[in-house]
Amino acid sequence: MLEQEELCKNAIKKGRLKVVKRPVLIAIIGYIIGIIMGLYFNFSIALFYIPIIVIYFFKKTLKISKKEFKLISLKRYFRYVKLIFNFKIIIILIIFSIISNFIVIFQNKKYKSLYTNNQLISGEAVVIGEKQEKEYNNIYKIKYNKTYVYLKIDKKSTIELNYGDKIKFSGSFIEPKENKNTGGFNYKNYLKTLKIYGTIKVNKIEILGKEKQNFILKYAHLISKKIKEKVNLNLDKEKADILIGILIGDTEEIEEELKENFRISNISHVLAVSGMHVTYIIIGINLLFKTKLGKRKLNFIIIIVLIFYMFITGFSASIVRAAIMAILIIGSKIMYRKNDVWNSIAISLFCILIYNPFLITSMGLQFSYLGTIGIIVFYKNVYVVLENIKITSKKLKYQINKKDTKAIEKIKNILAVTISAQLAIMPIMIYHTNLFSIYFFITNLLVSIIIGPIIILGIIAVIMSFIINPCAKVIFTIIKLLVDILILISKISQLPFAKLYIPTPKIWQICLFYCIIIISKLVHNLYYQKKLNATQIRMRNLIALFKYKMYLNKKRSVMALVLLGVIILLVEFYPKNLKVNFIDVGQGDATFIVTPYNNTILIDGGGSESKNYNIGKNTVLPYILDKGYTKIDYIIISHFDQDHVRWIVIYYARNKSK
Repeated sequence: MLEQEELCKNAIKKGRLKVVKRPVLIAIIGYIIGIIMGLYFNFSIALFYIPIIVIYFFKKTLKISKKEFKLISLKRYFRYVKLIFNFKIIIILIIFSIISNFIVIFQNKKYKSLYTNNQLISGEAVVIGEKQEKEYNNIYKIKYNKTYVYLKIDKKSTIELNYGDKIKFSGSFIEPKENKNTGGFNYKNYLKTLKIYGTIKVNKIEILGKEKQNFILKYAHLISKKIKEKVNLNLDKEKADILIGILIGDTEEIEEELKENFRISNISHVLAVSGMHVTYIIIGINLLFKTKLGKRKLNFIIIIVLIFYMFITGFSASIVRAAIMAILIIGSKIMYRKNDVWNSIAISLFCILIYNPFLITSMGLQFSYLGTIGIIVFYKNVYVVLENIKITSKKLKYQINKKDTKAIEKIKNILAVTISAQLAIMPIMIYHTNLFSIYFFITNLLVSIIIGPIIILGIIAVIMSFIINPCAKVIFTIIKLLVDILILISKISQLPFAKLYIPTPKIWQICLFYCIIIISKLVHNLYYQKKLNATQIRMRNLIALFKYKMYLNKKRSVMALVLLGVIILLVEFYPKNLKVNFIDVGQGDATFIVTPYNNTILIDGGGSESKNYNIGKNTVLPYILDKGYTKIDYIIISHFDQDHVRWIVIYYARNKSK
C-alpha cells in the first residue's frame, strides 16, 4: 500500500498523472458554473478567481515538512483531490466559466435593453410558428430584427397568418412578467429558455408575402404539420393529441387535466421525444436498408435522418441530447474510434448551452440529462440490490421460480433503470413541482411494456398514411387501443396518496441528498465489487475501524443520538415569531399567517375571472409550499366576492361532489 502511494507521489512530481482525461466534460462543468454565477449572482466570475489564484501561488511557495504516517488524516487524503483537480483541470474550469459568465451577463443586458414597456414598435418580420389560440387573442412566434418575439392579435381581427409569412406590423411591446411571489412561475425566465424577448400587441398588420423562411426549416415544418393532419384524420382529438406528443413532442393541444395526470403518475417523459425514439428510428432504418446498403453508407443515412428528425421535433433538449449522443456513437464507428459516453453527454450539452445558456433552467433539459446520468451512475448498483433481495415466503419463491426467467430479468432491468433515473431526478422534480408519486414503480413498469409498440406502430402508421391510408387505418385502430391503455395508466394518479405534496427543498438539502446517494454508491462498491484498489481497501478499513469504535462506545453513541433528537424537537416546537405573509394574487386578497406554534391560517385566497387560470393552484399553493408547509389548519373568508374566494369555493364544491 505504501509502495503504491510512493509511486503516485513520484508520478505527480514528474507530471505523468497530469494528463487531462475527458477535457470536454471538464469544460462543460466550467461552462455551467459560469452560467449559474451569471444567472443568480449577476457579477463577473473573474473577480472571484483572483483571490483563489493568489492563494494557490502563495501556497506553492511554502515548504511543508513531512510528518509520520497516520491512517486518519485529512492532509493524507487531500492528495487525491490534487490528482482530480490538477493545474490543467483548474485552468480549463476557469477559462470556460469566464466565457459562459460573460455570455450570460451580456445576454441579460441585451434583454434589459429591449424591456421597455408599451414602447411603440413597427417593422417587418417573418412568422416562424403556428397559431396558438388563447382566450381573447391569437399568438404567433415571429422573427423581428434578429430577435424572437410573440405577436398578439385580437381574435376579432380577420387576419390569419401562416408559417413563413412575411408581415409588416405596428404595435406596443409588452415586457414579460416576473414571479411576484416566492415559488411562483417566472414567465420572463421561461421565455428566455425559448429565446423570446417579449410580446408585441398589434395595432396594424399587413401580409407582404408567403414562404419567406429557410427551405430546410420550411420542409421540416411542413412534414411536422402533415404528420399532425394524418394523425388527426385517423384518431379522435384526445388520442391524436397524445400520439402527436409521443411522436414529435408537440404537447400544446393536450388537455391540461390529462397533462396533470401524466405528471402525477410520473409518466410525462413519454410525451417528450427522447433516446427511445432515436433507438427505434435506428432499428427501423437498419431493418429496411441493412441488406441493400453497406454499414458505412447506412450510418451516414442514420445521421442525416436524425438531424432532420431534430428539425421536425423543434430541437427540444431531450431529442438534441439523444440524437447528438447517437450521432457521436455512429461517427466513432465510421472513424474507427472508441466512443466515450461522458464525452458524448458533455458535447451534446455544450451544443445546447452554446445556442442558449438560459436553457440550463429548463425542466426538460434538467430531467433529460439527470435521468441519463442517473442510469449510467446507479444502474449497476440498483440492479445488484434487486438481485440480492431475498424472498422469505416459500410459496411466493416457488411461484417466481416457475415463471419465465427472461421475463423476471426484464422486470428487474426496467425497475433498475426507473429507480436509477428517479434517484437522480427526484430532488429536482420536487424542487420544480413539489410533487412525488409513490406509484412510479407501477406506472413506469406498465408504460415500458406499451410505449415501444406505440412509437413503432405510430411511425409505421404515419408513413403508411402517406402511401395507402386504408392500411394505415388498421394500424391506427391498434394504436387507439394502446393509447387508451396509456390514458388508463395515467389515471393511477387519481388513486389515494398518488399525489404527495412536498415543501420546496433548499439548495443545501438537494446537495446533501446527492452527497448521500453518491457516498452510498461508493460504500456499496466497497462491499460488492470483486476487485478493489488500494484506496478502496483503505476506505473499507476505515469503515471497519469506525464501526469498531462505535461498538466500544455504544452507550455514548446512543446518548449522543438521543441528545441530538431532543435538541431537534426543542428547536421545532420552541415558539417562534408570528409571521404574516401577503400573497400577490392580482385583483383580490390572500393572507397566509404562521402562528408562534406553527399553525397555519389562510385569510381569503384570491380569485381570477379567467376560467383558464387557477389562482389557487398556480399562485397560492406554490407560495405556501415554498414557505415549507403542506397543509392549512384554518381558512377564514372575509366575504364572498369572486376575487377573494373563487378558487376556494370551486375546490370545496368539487370535493363535496366526489
